[in-house]
Amino acid sequence: MNRLEWILGIILVVLLLVVGALSLTFWFRNDRTAVSPPVANSATTIAQRADDIAPTPAYDGRSAITAYAQARNAAINWQADAQIVTAQATWPQGATAEQIRQGQESWGFTFYSPAAQKIGVFSVVEDEAQFVSEGDHEAAEPLLSASGWNLDSDEAITAFLAGGGSRFLNEGGVATLTMALLANDVEGNGRLEWQISLFSLQTGNAFTMRLDATSGEILSTNPES
Repeated sequence: MNRLEWILGIILVVLLLVVGALSLTFWFRNDRTAVSPPVANSATTIAQRADDIAPTPAYDGRSAITAYAQARNAAINWQADAQIVTAQATWPQGATAEQIRQGQESWGFTFYSPAAQKIGVFSVVEDEAQFVSEGDHEAAEPLLSASGWNLDSDEAITAFLAGGGSRFLNEGGVATLTMALLANDVEGNGRLEWQISLFSLQTGNAFTMRLDATSGEILSTNPES
């Protein structure tokens, strides 16, 4: 399994096992969330659709660093040498800029044990961490220390919105936001990175930003803002 497949596999596991399960409440409660092709792209129409779809969270969210403290305790109980690989969360479709800006959600974490050569997946809902699954794995690149993780999820999202995310929401209407902290040094640059993406359900477009999770520097946006 190459490096990209491993990262995508981890995020997919977290999406399916953690965020997807937690989001069931929203999907079953909101049958009207299916969006038909827009006949007009006015700000009024988009705002009205966002108001119709905006969900009420079933659980109180936490910031990523707050949730990490709970996940790390559970991971150390799993394997004493456990190191964070990813932290990931997905906001339900229709979440407003103000809801997103708080940076608070339920989180999925993946840890790696060099001694056991295993990855373990954990979920954190409110203040409770749960073990989800584990699998054999031999890391292909070094993991970066979480001690360099300074930028919490709310700060990362604030930078994301200011750097083009707010404009994307205003123009694209109903959207879904995902964010992931990557601690494996895929690029070989020694950076802990946030990767944040908005996907518009109305236009099919996406806006993605990479940030240095230590300094807060914006590394790239796609498309460029």
